[in-house]
Amino acid sequence: MPPWRERRVDQLFPTLVARAELDDPALLASVGAQIFAAERSRPTVARGELTGWQSDNDLAIWSAETGRLVELLAQAMMTAFTASASEDIELFAWANVLRAGDYFSPHTHANAAWSGVLYVDAGDPDSGGLLCFRDPRAGAAMVIGESNRFDSACTVRIAPRLGELVVFPAWLVHWVTPYRGARPRVSVAFNAR
Repeated sequence: MPPWRERRVDQLFPTLVARAELDDPALLASVGAQIFAAERSRPTVARGELTGWQSDNDLAIWSAETGRLVELLAQAMMTAFTASASEDIELFAWANVLRAGDYFSPHTHANAAWSGVLYVDAGDPDSGGLLCFRDPRAGAAMVIGESNRFDSACTVRIAPRLGELVVFPAWLVHWVTPYRGARPRVSVAFNAR
């Protein structure tokens, strides 16, 4: 045994990503129908994205159902990160609709501490539209060896699932790969501070 007095491994720079599932099909269906109605009657809000439809940040005031959903998102976010549970938060939510060929390019969310997405309708399975996160450590893939051969790609991919909520730091670079499904993929995104 080597003459080391103390041996340990410290996790210095963790990036917290919380995931949960909303088990309320009726609420998801109601909000989904309202999102499709809004998509037909309102222009998209430009956020630097070139494809897909996005609403304004006013989802909480569309109806009682959308207000309830935004309340649930805030509660889930606060319970996921107990350090924030005693603080008041502001949460702004908007709707997204992706159709075949739509995607979101790599971006972060300014003026927010946390961001998240809830899949109201995950669209067709195995049809792309993956939520991707880039490893925030700039040099993570500089050297590939036996110990990191399979985790050095610097991207984590999450396939959307109906009712799944994903919450992550707003500074984490993320994007959505091109969606290829016939049925639209509908999500509610939010920023919290």
